[in-house]
Amino acid sequence: MAKSIDIRQLSEAISVEKDNGTKVNYFLYPEFEIHQNVLPANTIQDWHKHQAIEEIIVPTKGNVTIQVLEDNAIKTYTANCGEVLRVKQSIHRIIGDVKEETEFIVFRFVPTGSDQSDKIKNDKVDCEKLVAEILKEK
Repeated sequence: MAKSIDIRQLSEAISVEKDNGTKVNYFLYPEFEIHQNVLPANTIQDWHKHQAIEEIIVPTKGNVTIQVLEDNAIKTYTANCGEVLRVKQSIHRIIGDVKEETEFIVFRFVPTGSDQSDKIKNDKVDCEKLVAEILKEK
């Protein structure tokens, strides 16, 4: 495996099928997790919350509906393919589409509370000249 790239194969994931039929492939890393989820049609996950982590949900097939308990009432939100849903430390559950299975990716991380946006926006370094020089030396 290359030093600078880490490609995880499906065979390296922890694959689980839950009692409600949800299939999850867990890709675990020291600083974050990525889960590939397939939620069968008409499936509702149990209510739960996370104490430290946040989840970013990206629908890849169908729509992801999430219910949260806010202000002592259930509020419903739906994320379509091409949208990103951030689940903070709320009491929530995910609801599958009534007619077809839903697929989505979950990115799980522990937020630090510090604003990293400048670092993220300005982290890219142009290496065109460096690569050309290195390749020219060979």
